[in-house]
Amino acid sequence: MWLRITFLLLLTVIPQACARRDPAVESLIGSEPQRLSFGPPPDVQRAFVEKMKICWFAGAKPPLAGYHYETGEREDSDSGEGYHDVRLFDGGGDAPVFEIQFHKYNENTLIVTRNVSLSDSLLTKVKRDIQLWALAGPDCSS
Repeated sequence: MWLRITFLLLLTVIPQACARRDPAVESLIGSEPQRLSFGPPPDVQRAFVEKMKICWFAGAKPPLAGYHYETGEREDSDSGEGYHDVRLFDGGGDAPVFEIQFHKYNENTLIVTRNVSLSDSLLTKVKRDIQLWALAGPDCSS
């Protein structure tokens, strides 16, 4: 009986002891949903910016008309790790209304978003596009 209980306790403790926690991912806890994209952060960021130019800022009625974006490379003050980002600004504001961060995760990229004050209707489109772009092709629908 005691042997069985001890064995069961060990089974519950061993997986926790073996789990590796990534500090980059831990520092992002509390942010909005995270997505994994294949490739290094600079390449993934570059592909996202190209899609943004076509899908959000071009055409007869661009969804983000009146907005602009900036790209950059930053350092996380908590972890000291560097990351790439894209920040969206409304027409007259100095503070970003939405941020997309591209963090190195093994040989791939963890994409993290943060909404500051983007309207609900635009937020739905932006998040949907980011989720689709993390998974697939170069056009605006995927």
